[in-house]
Amino acid sequence: MGKLPYIIVLIGIVLFSSACIGDYEESTPENTVRTYYEGLNERNPQKVLGTLSEEVIENAGGRQVILASLEDTMEDLEEDELVFEIEEISSEITGLQATVEAHIILYPRGSDKVSRIPYTFSLVYEDERWKIRDIE
Repeated sequence: MGKLPYIIVLIGIVLFSSACIGDYEESTPENTVRTYYEGLNERNPQKVLGTLSEEVIENAGGRQVILASLEDTMEDLEEDELVFEIEEISSEITGLQATVEAHIILYPRGSDKVSRIPYTFSLVYEDERWKIRDIE
């Protein structure tokens, strides 16, 4: 048997792997912050939880406690129909820590009342992913 079948299989694996990677699949500090706000906009507490560091989760009382708190937050966001958009974002990585500066636009759906709020995120690299450790 020649090399052709192996090459075809290898190309197929590469193409399949590339197709599975979404916009925010690569773990970068900026993508973690994007995923955090995506989770808030989707009212998805599990998605938001996935962006938080183990330290944050432990300090909040564990996964179940923080998940219950996030579910309450999602209900409030839905009731107020709040939407988050990232206007500007930049990051600086130092070893296994990163700082992300982001300007967030917050507004009720369908409203022209817009708030622009600057946030600073501290992130840590753990379990091969960037995770949020603090938001100021």
